[in-house]
Amino acid sequence: MISRLRQLYIPIFTQITVPYILLAILIAGGATYIITRVIFDSVQERFSNQLVETALLAHESLVREEDDLLAALRFISHIQGIDEAVDHRLFSRLRELVLPVAFNSSIDSFAILDANGLSLLSLRINTQGDGFENLNPESPLRQLDFVQNVLEGHEDEAGDKFSGIVVSGSEEYFFVSGPILRADGTLAGAALAGRTVTNLASHVREETLAQCTFYSMEGLPFASTLGEEIPLTVDAATNILGRQDEASYARLLHDSGIDYNELLSPWEARGGEDLGLLGVALPTNFLVQASQFSRSNTLYLTVLALLLVLLVGVFVAQRITSPIQDLKSASLKVAEGDLQISVTPRSRDEIGILAQSFNAMVSGLNQSKRELLNAYDETIEGWARATDLRDHETEDHSRRVADLTLALAQAMGVQSEQLIHMRRGALLHDIGKIAIPDRILLKPGRLTETQTNEMRKHPEYARSFLEQIEFLKPAMDIPYTHHERWDGSGYPRGLKGAQIPLAARIFAVVDVWDALTSDRPYRAALGFDDAMQYITSQSGSHFDPKVVVEFKKMMGR
Repeated sequence: MISRLRQLYIPIFTQITVPYILLAILIAGGATYIITRVIFDSVQERFSNQLVETALLAHESLVREEDDLLAALRFISHIQGIDEAVDHRLFSRLRELVLPVAFNSSIDSFAILDANGLSLLSLRINTQGDGFENLNPESPLRQLDFVQNVLEGHEDEAGDKFSGIVVSGSEEYFFVSGPILRADGTLAGAALAGRTVTNLASHVREETLAQCTFYSMEGLPFASTLGEEIPLTVDAATNILGRQDEASYARLLHDSGIDYNELLSPWEARGGEDLGLLGVALPTNFLVQASQFSRSNTLYLTVLALLLVLLVGVFVAQRITSPIQDLKSASLKVAEGDLQISVTPRSRDEIGILAQSFNAMVSGLNQSKRELLNAYDETIEGWARATDLRDHETEDHSRRVADLTLALAQAMGVQSEQLIHMRRGALLHDIGKIAIPDRILLKPGRLTETQTNEMRKHPEYARSFLEQIEFLKPAMDIPYTHHERWDGSGYPRGLKGAQIPLAARIFAVVDVWDALTSDRPYRAALGFDDAMQYITSQSGSHFDPKVVVEFKKMMGR
């Protein structure tokens, strides 16, 4: 009988409520008095003040968004070499320079124009949020007033940056534009950085907890966090813009069964220019702030109630804290990085549900960790492709050598954790070449001795780059030592034999094999037998003999 009672679902609310009924009677009198005072205070006045304060917060949020775009714009326009890329219309070079900045700055769209206003690069974030696609504005960017101001070299009190709205398909973008200047101060072109108005509305919603709607100058909604977009009349929009220095305009809305009070004001951008209207809406019962009198009485009664609750609560707490302690211990283990932990629910009440939710949360964190690692690996692959393109390597060289390195490593018994680091190292084996000047890296003829010495520094550059990234330190063996030779004649350290990390010894064979069997500008790819003959001839001098043997076995299969 007792065991059956223990299986019954008894909510914690019920377990706590009964002992506290007497306390509730004592507190009810004081609570009734406070609530009565609050009701008779000026609720409407406090709500209006709250709505105005929220509108101010919304405008401050937009100022911060605009500052972020200005920071991204300045970063783009001051990238070293961007003026030359614009002057010579080097589209690939522009993408190479600007895309990393765009990703890091989290902007939704950007564009690069030459001094005549012709678009050289115009991209927006794709729907998946993991790359950029072409931006197709309804009107050429150079025809827009805020872009023309930049191209014509205008400046106002705010400087030489201007902002405006660009429409592309069903989406509106808020752009900030500025000049790209040459070293001598002359105009090379213009850069634009923007965010979708939809994202602006979402950010305002997150920061103010209010519903946000952007309207055009004619009162048509651009974007809204409300379920239903309710336009303004042209007369109302004109009236708000015309009387913006005199009074605010408010209206009632009804959305998804909730009544809202919306405060409308001009949407001002850089320099005080009106781009449209901003509507900030709060539910009519959003907040009632207690008066000073109410707060004081609440404090006194709360202190008295806490003293009474502590006396009864110590006894009740002993019965319900044991499973919470289990959750605490499990949480500490999660904080230490153990995402395999789980908690066994002890009861069929809210704490039992909490334990189940905790288990689901930890499982989700574990899944998120795996997804984050996948995102890191995708970034590494992007770096590898960028390195291949800059070095004029054969297409997909880094991926091929990474795949073949893993296959050979598995054949030699390398464990799974090491394989992960070897793959990352193989993808980034030539990352140090990003520090080699183009005049050396892309030189078509034979390098001088000085240039050869500079080229041989790229493993050191790779080391100095990767050791700053904790995540990639275990993958440094291949980028740093893949040019060491078995006989000790390699670089940068002149390591010999088993002093060379196994990962680098394996990769060295694969890297040379891929180079021999790929077409190069100065020769055609070697056949299988000729390439294998060369690999065999270098066993014991360039390559580890054991690695060569395993490589020949694997390729034979």
